[in-house]
Amino acid sequence: MFGSTVLELTLGLIFTFLIVSLVTSTATEALASALSWRADNLLQGVKQLLNDPQFTGLALRVYNHGLVNTQANGTAATQANLTAIPSYIDPKQFASALIDLAGISPGVAVPALQAKINATVTDPQLNSMLNGMVARTGGDINQINSAITAWFNQSMDHVAGVYKRKTQAWALAIAVILTIALNLDTVRIAQALWDQPMLVKGLAPPAVGETAADAFNQLQSLGLPFGWDKEALKYITTGPNWIFAIAGWLITAVATLFGAPFWFDTLQKFVQLRGAGAK
Repeated sequence: MFGSTVLELTLGLIFTFLIVSLVTSTATEALASALSWRADNLLQGVKQLLNDPQFTGLALRVYNHGLVNTQANGTAATQANLTAIPSYIDPKQFASALIDLAGISPGVAVPALQAKINATVTDPQLNSMLNGMVARTGGDINQINSAITAWFNQSMDHVAGVYKRKTQAWALAIAVILTIALNLDTVRIAQALWDQPMLVKGLAPPAVGETAADAFNQLQSLGLPFGWDKEALKYITTGPNWIFAIAGWLITAVATLFGAPFWFDTLQKFVQLRGAGAK
């Protein structure tokens, strides 16, 4: 009985964390799309990569190139003039665009290629890097493309890390607001599941194609104690329960940082564990 109660309690909490994670990730993604976070973050990364913070040199020329920004008209004179900003740049396309802009072409001797680079790339660091790539590859256009692609990919790992930290911070803020607004108190939910483990007997992972709203409706159908009503207000205003409520909200919010995929996989494993037990 004790093991069964603990299992049902764990299942209920995991399902709660999964639903909050789904809603939080949906809201974060909607916010990121509305505010063009990916495109702006990528633009800043390319500006830093090409040492063009003012966006008046090589970075601007790259964003005007048809291989990088196919939706723009290619005539932007400033960042404000860009008619479109891509959210993703293919590394090989970036490499090909940079090769074009640097004047590197196949079948040309190394000294001639380096002379073209010196005439088109004024930034000392980038000039030295491209000249070194040309020298090491013997002017082979395919090897130069591969070297620039690897350099771009390595730099984008840092850009992706910056974007991830930003979205995680916003996801945590959204999760805190959501948990307080819906009163998703892990401590109180755990107490209810301990007293009534049968609440989650029919629990199953969300089906493929279910939205966050569908999963949230399933959470409501379980009858777990969340939301604001007279009983919830009475609970919080009784003794030190407000301390437990704050702790419960924080636990729920922090749990969302693991992400919906983590909680979905964990829920499936626990459902299988329960199904393998005695009927």
